[in-house]
Amino acid sequence: MKIFEIPADATGIFLERPNRFLARVAFPGGKIVEAHLHDPGRLPDLAVPGRPVLLRAVSNPRRKTAWDLLAFRWQNYWCFCHSGYHRKLAANLLFRLRPFGDFEEFQPEPRAGEGRLDFYLKTAEGDLYLEVKGVTWARGATGLFPDAPTLRGLRHLETLRDLLRSGIRAGLLFLVFRQEAEEMRPAEEIQPAFAESLRAALTEGLETRALVLSYDGRGIFFVRSIPVRV
Repeated sequence: MKIFEIPADATGIFLERPNRFLARVAFPGGKIVEAHLHDPGRLPDLAVPGRPVLLRAVSNPRRKTAWDLLAFRWQNYWCFCHSGYHRKLAANLLFRLRPFGDFEEFQPEPRAGEGRLDFYLKTAEGDLYLEVKGVTWARGATGLFPDAPTLRGLRHLETLRDLLRSGIRAGLLFLVFRQEAEEMRPAEEIQPAFAESLRAALTEGLETRALVLSYDGRGIFFVRSIPVRV
């Protein structure tokens, strides 16, 4: 099932990552360009020199780079790695697949606690607040999050737990871009506090879903649901 259309405009070879949000890429003819890498994680097995990438042209005079890096080639598929699209992808999945059930109202970026989460849904069972996380790292058949310590991710999880303790439904949606993943787990070796908080949240009633998505260079497709284990 196609979820979203994001056509790439060019292919290249990843050279290096001078900083967290910048990639240097060589085009087939030898020209080297800089591309925005919209993923705060380490991408430990993706951002490797020599790996093919897909780029999308960006027309914005205020941008320092004219390209966005969309995906890395991993094994025999493209692993999508542009977190700027996560909320749009998740919204389409919520409307088309209803992974958390039916809802009557939908609101992006609702206020919760001292910040914002990704979505609010009004359901027959009550208010539901959701946070979305993208997964681009795996070990064997296990998708892992996070691939770098994330205070922001931990703060979101604690906000969800506060909602649960107030009697409000809360959910966490993992968008898994690793095709080999058959299950989803927290990466305890990267951030033990996140894994511990997730385990506690599940005992408190946190609702989790993990959806595997594929990318063919033009569109994002829903593949399957996988279990979240801690």
